[in-house]
Amino acid sequence: MAESDEQYDALGAIYERAKHIPTGLAERATLLSAVGDLRGKSVLDVACGTGFYARLFHDLGATTVMGVDSAGEMIGYARHVEKRERRGITYEQHDATTLPVLGEFDVVTAVWLLGYADDVPALDAMVTNLITNLAPGGRLVVLVPNPEPDWELYAKYGRYGYEIIPTGPMDLKQPVRVQVLGDPPFDFDSFYWERGVFDGALARAGLTEVTRQPVVVPDEEESWDALLQCPSFGVFTAVRSA
Repeated sequence: MAESDEQYDALGAIYERAKHIPTGLAERATLLSAVGDLRGKSVLDVACGTGFYARLFHDLGATTVMGVDSAGEMIGYARHVEKRERRGITYEQHDATTLPVLGEFDVVTAVWLLGYADDVPALDAMVTNLITNLAPGGRLVVLVPNPEPDWELYAKYGRYGYEIIPTGPMDLKQPVRVQVLGDPPFDFDSFYWERGVFDGALARAGLTEVTRQPVVVPDEEESWDALLQCPSFGVFTAVRSA
């Protein structure tokens, strides 16, 4: 059992490091500004990964928090932390493309999920699955790759703890490799979609008040100029009609 705990802790230390580098701090500040006051609300975090944001949502006052992810190792780590630091968060393993109705939540979040859709119909299906878990009048918050990338600025992103390298041409979406710097560095693949695709999907699904949220950066001694000009992410919010 001790060996398993060590393996989980090593997994969390690697993957959650991306939340603590400068661009991760800006991502976090922008997302939390977008979700608003969570006190007394229920939250479903789809593609929750290690449960990082699910734990934050609980700590910010959400009364009910559920996290879902398609990766068993991520859900395993999230449950490992829940067992060690009990908050009452539940975690289930589901793929966003076949996400069942798990309840009616006041807020549904999806961080870095929609960029991995295979195509526009798959993107629409993901959004529909998110909405079916959203209460009437509820708020959907999605964090996606910036639909207006500036590759010259991204070449300067090392100061923010990232390197973003295109690995193919733009064809509705452009494949990239993201390297999180540090010891040890680690890579993951992502996709930067054309402008208008993500907010278009939210509008097609019948959501209202579709809005791209302004970027929020921490109040720290850091040069945020390049990130503010072209963040690696974009945050959209929308409301399900009552």
